Amino acid sequence: MSHRDEYWQWPFLNEEEFDLACAYFDQRYVKARLGPTRQVFKIRSRRTATTRTSYIEIIRLLHLPEDQDELSLALGKLGGNESNLSGGGMDLDTVNEETDEEALRPQTLQKTSNEPPPYSLYSHQPYVTYEIHLHSTYRIPTLWFMLHDLPMAEPTLDIESVYRYLVPEEYKSRLRAAGVIGGISAAPHPITDIPAFFIHPCQTKESMENFNCPIKDYLMVWLGLVGGCVGLWVPPEMADESA
Repeated sequence: MSHRDEYWQWPFLNEEEFDLACAYFDQRYVKARLGPTRQVFKIRSRRTATTRTSYIEIIRLLHLPEDQDELSLALGKLGGNESNLSGGGMDLDTVNEETDEEALRPQTLQKTSNEPPPYSLYSHQPYVTYEIHLHSTYRIPTLWFMLHDLPMAEPTLDIESVYRYLVPEEYKSRLRAAGVIGGISAAPHPITDIPAFFIHPCQTKESMENFNCPIKDYLMVWLGLVGGCVGLWVPPEMADESA
C-alpha cells in the first residue's frame, strides 16, 4: 500500500504536514513505556511565540553519572516543567512520570526566550539539545543541535567537541569526508540566531525516497536516517504502537 498520496509532494513537507508529523512524534513519546529513560531523554513539541511554527526539541544527558547525588542533580535539570524552561533553575521532580498524568499529557510549548534552556547551576553534567525544524528552502526536516555544560570549559561551538561527544566512531570518517554539503554545518539558529550546528539536508531527499511511510511515521523514519551520525537514536519503545 502506498502512502505517498497522503503528502503534498513526497518526500517534501509543507508546514501543515510538518505540524502533523511533529504532533504524531510527540504523541509517540508521551505514550511510550520508557521507564527510567524518560528521565534522561526528553522530547517536547514546541511552537515559536511569534510565527507559531512547530518544531521538536529533544534533550538528553551525554553521560549518566555513577554517583547517586550527581545523578539526582542531573535528572533534576531535565525534569522541570515548561515554566522552568523559560527562566530559573530546575528543581528535582521525583514524581514517577510513567504514572503521572500531568507529565504524560500531550502539550505544545511555546519558546518565549532566545536563550537556551537554563538548568540547575549546581549540576554541570554535559547535555545536548537537538531540534527538528522544517527547512524553508529544502522543505525537509533539518536536525539542529547544541552542546551544553562540557567539562573543563571545553568550547561547545567547536566541531572537534561535536566529534568527541556526539559522533560515533563508525561515522567520523564519512562525515569529515562529506564536508559542509551533506555533513555537519554551522549557522545561526533558525529561531534564536545563536550559532548552532545542523546536519545539512541536501541529501535527505534521496534517502527518504526509498521509503513509503504514513505521515504518523515520517519523523521516526527520518530520524533513523539522520540522527545516528550525531548520537541521536529514538528509544525502540517509541516504535511500539501497541503502547
